[in-house]
Amino acid sequence: MATSLAIRRDEGAFAPSEVFLAGAAAVLIETAIFVLVLIAGENDARIKAREPEPPAAVPMKVMPVLDDLPLLKLGGKKVKTKLPEMWKKQPPIQRFEEKSAPSPHASKSPDQIPTSALAKPDAEAPPPDAETAKEVDQLLLDAGPDAAPTVEGEGTADGVKEGTEADPLKARAVSQYEQKILAWFNARFTPPVGEIPCDELKKLSASVSANVGGDRSVTGFAIRRPSGNGAFDARVQSVMQGTIGAELPPPPPLYPDILGSVVKPTFSGRAAKCDSSPAAPAPPAAPAPPADPEPPAEKGSE
Repeated sequence: MATSLAIRRDEGAFAPSEVFLAGAAAVLIETAIFVLVLIAGENDARIKAREPEPPAAVPMKVMPVLDDLPLLKLGGKKVKTKLPEMWKKQPPIQRFEEKSAPSPHASKSPDQIPTSALAKPDAEAPPPDAETAKEVDQLLLDAGPDAAPTVEGEGTADGVKEGTEADPLKARAVSQYEQKILAWFNARFTPPVGEIPCDELKKLSASVSANVGGDRSVTGFAIRRPSGNGAFDARVQSVMQGTIGAELPPPPPLYPDILGSVVKPTFSGRAAKCDSSPAAPAPPAAPAPPADPEPPAEKGSE
């Protein structure tokens, strides 16, 4: 009897198929319960949250209340009136041309050799505080020694407040070079004489902005201010199109960096060679005066 009980304990209380069926049944039951919960939450019996009613608009009467504090007064420090500065004619400044001369204190390095011309042996040395330039046009006889700068900073005593160039000769070289560039462009422009009435042609002008490359060649252009006349603007467009790739005149040797990346030539019809007004028509020839009538012949007496 005892032996048969021990054998049954070793075999187990449930078979593997029974354990598998029990687990599958448990999963099906749990799934069914979850589906029922979802369905129950979506039916009409679900309690919905009640939205609060919007507050009713109530008209109110606003009564402005004036502040008892006084308003601040606009004011400030007293400004002293100052008269404009009276213009004073400045005497011309004598500038001396930059020269090199032998000196026992000169550096022995080849890199420190000056590039300016050598002064003559009998030349007088300029004053220690004299202004120098790379090139001087002429010697001023009426130069005033009492001219003093009125503005602090780099510049010259005979300059103006709006000036941007400290070297007077460079400013002159820039002006002359700009005129040379404008003449270079205008030499290629011919006003459209015969296409536009002469009186109107002499009043037309157009401004152009030309781009310049590092090799001084024209790389592009844009018409900044057209003349408003189709024939005149077409001629300007044709001339500028022909200058693309052409090389501009070189700058002065002393100032090789004054050519910018943009130049602004202006084309005008003022110098057009045409008659301002048409010739007056010749007056018609006056008719010939009628011939004098012949006197009647005298009758002879009988």
